[in-house]
Amino acid sequence: MFDMIILNMVQRKMRTGLTIFGIALGIFAVVVMGGMSEHFNLMVDNTYKLIGNGIQIGPESIGGLGTLDSSKIRQVERVPGVSDAYGILLTALDPENLNSGMDDIIIGVPPENQLEAKLTSGRYLVPGDGYKAVVGSDIARKYNLKVGDELEIKRKNVARTSSITYARNVSVVGILEYTGSAFDNRLQIPLDRVQKFYKMENTVSFIYAEYDPDADPSELAKRIDLSVDKVKSKTPAQQRKEIEGPLMIFGLITISAAVIAALIGGLSVMNTMLMSVSERTKEFGLLKALGAERKSILFLTMGEAALMGVIGGILGVVAGGIITHLLNKSFEAQGSALFSITPRLVVIGLLFAISLGVICGTYPAYRATKMSPMEALRYE
Repeated sequence: MFDMIILNMVQRKMRTGLTIFGIALGIFAVVVMGGMSEHFNLMVDNTYKLIGNGIQIGPESIGGLGTLDSSKIRQVERVPGVSDAYGILLTALDPENLNSGMDDIIIGVPPENQLEAKLTSGRYLVPGDGYKAVVGSDIARKYNLKVGDELEIKRKNVARTSSITYARNVSVVGILEYTGSAFDNRLQIPLDRVQKFYKMENTVSFIYAEYDPDADPSELAKRIDLSVDKVKSKTPAQQRKEIEGPLMIFGLITISAAVIAALIGGLSVMNTMLMSVSERTKEFGLLKALGAERKSILFLTMGEAALMGVIGGILGVVAGGIITHLLNKSFEAQGSALFSITPRLVVIGLLFAISLGVICGTYPAYRATKMSPMEALRYE
């Protein structure tokens, strides 16, 4: 039976090739679009694994925009259930070249509260460090940094119609391993140095509160909001939900576009199989006259459609993997990547391709099994 499936596909090389190409193109779109969605989901997962379970406290303003006075850190520390609290100050590494959320970010952080992911070289920040920095892997690659090198940071002051940019160098004392998180394009500098250089003394962007093991984070967040004026606290679950909402919408948009492309490939399978059934009417009649069962005809027709789905799926996954790898290499020159081809995505791509072949081959196969042997033999 399998050799008959292969023979029929080979006899119609052009039509089979175009159908497989249509499926491959659709699965290619699924892999590329899905790879982008997977990358951002993995980045969120890895980021939250690194930062742990702290309550984030920001300004009460809509969207949490603005800054907080450092004095609020002590107020947060006094709230029952809080074991530790510290502030961080976020700013762009290069304020002259902002890039819609893909910017390299400076994190001003107390050395005792810095992110301690694994280092590829150097050391972590220590109390008393001046203008020293621990850099993420993407920044190190983008600026070709080694321990002991210096990196320029900038401050932009705007006054009426003119702006002045001030710059100074920080010394790299440590380089973090690749984490697959937002910290790969972050630069950690002691908080007091960041506040001083950016003229933001006694100012932080957020406060992170660590809580006692027996404390309920939801209740503690409410207690902080009641105890400290003009702040809004978010539990780890709320922080994650806030980020995952836009990511889910982004994923749905990208995958929907890819699925539409794949369905077009599926329609080409149905068209090809309908034409094949029409052309082989006499052949099916002969097979039935010789005693072939309906399930054999069904397997023959659907097997051909499924095989085209398998071949198209494999080609689409391979092509998508190659293209995303090349795109990631080009983006790495700017210090970041945009695609992650996960085993889950590969399996989904292949299963989707096979399902397309089988589903879109069902109606043509059903038509083939309903043929009357006598009518089929008289068909010209």
